[in-house]
Amino acid sequence: MKKIKQNDKLIRFFGLRVKMLLLFTIVFSGVFAVAYYWFYQFATETALRRIKEDLLDTMQAAAEGVNGAEILALSKTRKPRPEGYRDVTDSRYWEHVQWLATVEKIEPRAYVYTYVKGAKTNTIVFVGSGSAANTSRNFQGAKFLEYYEPKTKIYQGLTELTLRDKPYKDTWGSWITGYRPLENEEGKKVAAIGVDFQADYVNEVQEGVRNRILVAFSITYGTLFVLVLLVSEVITKPITNFTKAAEQIGEGNYEQDFSAFIQRRFSDEIGTLASVFDLMVEKVRKREEKLKEQVKVLKIEIDQVKRQKQVNDIVESDFFQDLQVKARELRKRNRKRKQ
Repeated sequence: MKKIKQNDKLIRFFGLRVKMLLLFTIVFSGVFAVAYYWFYQFATETALRRIKEDLLDTMQAAAEGVNGAEILALSKTRKPRPEGYRDVTDSRYWEHVQWLATVEKIEPRAYVYTYVKGAKTNTIVFVGSGSAANTSRNFQGAKFLEYYEPKTKIYQGLTELTLRDKPYKDTWGSWITGYRPLENEEGKKVAAIGVDFQADYVNEVQEGVRNRILVAFSITYGTLFVLVLLVSEVITKPITNFTKAAEQIGEGNYEQDFSAFIQRRFSDEIGTLASVFDLMVEKVRKREEKLKEQVKVLKIEIDQVKRQKQVNDIVESDFFQDLQVKARELRKRNRKRKQ
């Protein structure tokens, strides 16, 4: 960028090449941003859809090994103890949690548990948890007959299939969760099974897209920037030379050769402009020469008129009139002497 003076004002001048590079940067960044957003959303949705499918399959498989009536019966057998499920001696409970633990071992991303409706409205009571029999989980699951007042959709799982399919985070990681009702022999919905499914894979995909997109942007932008730089040189160089020739014409030097612009292998707008400009310059040159001749003639005529006026001024002056009178008298005296 440089500053030039035009009409007594300083204005900023941006070369055509600079404008092309700025325009490329803006357009490329915009297109890349749109492409990045689309790919980011696509990758996220694809990863989430895959996890959701795995969640539903795991929940279906876990539900097939659970009897709703037994879950309801277990919830009514005894009162909860502070120790949790370590002191439970009911064999039905351990068979139940062993099945849930088996599901968790098959699908390590899943945390499976069962629950029934609580005594109060919109409350639940946990019954079994795979972590009770899965010692690798360090007993992090829900405890036997643990009372819970949910703030999530878990209560809806007692009546219908319910999903929390937007990843959420807690102390242990990122999750999506599904709940579905369990029926007794009469087909009545008496309990529910829930599966917390690790969704860290979604975060890994998102982070991978973000990291790789920056590398892709840098490489692609750098490569295309160099190409645009080279192309802009090819495009703007004839225009720059053409501008220099035009500046010389503006200074009165009409002997400019435009053949390099006109006689190109592939004609384009620059060649057309050069042809028109060359014709215009020739006309301007001839017109200027004609004006110069007219000025010379006009100057001669003006000089003649000026001289004639000066003569008239002299002839009409009193001094010149006196000289004429004296000259006549002098001529008369000379004639008389000769006689």
